[in-house]
Amino acid sequence: MIYEIKVPEAAFSITEATVVKWLKYVGEMVEAGEPIVTVETDKINVEVPAEGSGVLKEIFYSEGEVAPVGGVLGIIDSEADAAAVAAAAAEAGRPAPVSSGDSDVVAEKRKQAPVADSRTHKKREKRKISPTAKAVARAHGIDLSDIPSGSGPDGRIVKADVLQFIEKNKAAQLARPKPAKGKQIGEISEEKKVVFKGWRKVIADRMTSSVRNVPHYNNAIEVDVTDLSQIVSASREQKDQHRLTYLPFIMKAIKVGIDLIPEVNAYCYEDGFIIQDELNVGVAVDLGEKLLVPVVKDVKNKSILQLAEEIKALVTKARADELETQDISGGTITITNAGIYGIMYGTPIILQPQTTIISLGAVREVPSVINGSIEIRKKMIIVSSFDHRVVNGGPGARFLREVKTHLEDLNKLLLSMH
Repeated sequence: MIYEIKVPEAAFSITEATVVKWLKYVGEMVEAGEPIVTVETDKINVEVPAEGSGVLKEIFYSEGEVAPVGGVLGIIDSEADAAAVAAAAAEAGRPAPVSSGDSDVVAEKRKQAPVADSRTHKKREKRKISPTAKAVARAHGIDLSDIPSGSGPDGRIVKADVLQFIEKNKAAQLARPKPAKGKQIGEISEEKKVVFKGWRKVIADRMTSSVRNVPHYNNAIEVDVTDLSQIVSASREQKDQHRLTYLPFIMKAIKVGIDLIPEVNAYCYEDGFIIQDELNVGVAVDLGEKLLVPVVKDVKNKSILQLAEEIKALVTKARADELETQDISGGTITITNAGIYGIMYGTPIILQPQTTIISLGAVREVPSVINGSIEIRKKMIIVSSFDHRVVNGGPGARFLREVKTHLEDLNKLLLSMH
């Protein structure tokens, strides 16, 4: 029986995936449910399991190549002879791993096989890598497979190993001869050019499509978060309490705004839009050069504490590179928080097919006139980008006003949750 290895279905609007690493060689036995290939789709890596047991007979896409969602990456044959397939692979210059069932002839052919062609795949070893090392490598575009061993316990790769590898690369680049002078204007050095592929291509394609096809407009409003900041600060001072941030309260205020203006929480298509019943809020997480948007599901029916715990868990998974497809799919509205870098005001790009994205500015102390007196208050600027095909100017303004009202009056916000 033949089993096809297919690119799994991904989040909405994802049409292709990049083959990251083959975990098996052609000619190797595979058990049903065993991971056989890793693909990158929607900026996260997904391991594709085998649908049935047999021999990996053919690979159609090499590492680094792009395949369509639903496309066949390779095939598994339950009736094939592993030794024969391995021998054929070795003859073609694709060495197969030697297992206890391999014949001496196949093992010898593998030793004598020429340098592998574009379909050769390195066998991934189970190695220990610290989450911090993964984050640093991801931020600098380092392939951890290029680091043979680590300095941690049992060869674990730690942050220091990645930093040392980066320094060695820098030294090697400095030692290279500089290109000749007199290059033409507009000519790009191949050493500096970064190709849009993998997660970079996903971001480039999505953002370009959104700017080109969606008529954006932006509204900004200043929100007094003095009372809210006291609750957030108090939660951080008590070790036995849940640590809170502004995000759960903002999510609940968005829910109230959507109750008033439902089209803010919609999916827009070429010929119309669909208002979503569920409120699933994507939270942009900055991982250096890479950006992921894990999604907090069912915001309408969760408490502030439940939302705080879920946000914390998703951010932790994102930084450890452990997000799964379900963690980043299903978002109906997105929040991006540039305020953590001191940014006061941003105009974010909508993540299609959503109709709204919200940018949070930095919380800052501002002199304000309160009942005729000047007081120091804590304020932040919230900016919403709307799809003008769905959310007109007036409704967009009323939505933001509702968010502001409920963030400034916490009693009103709490009452809205019942």
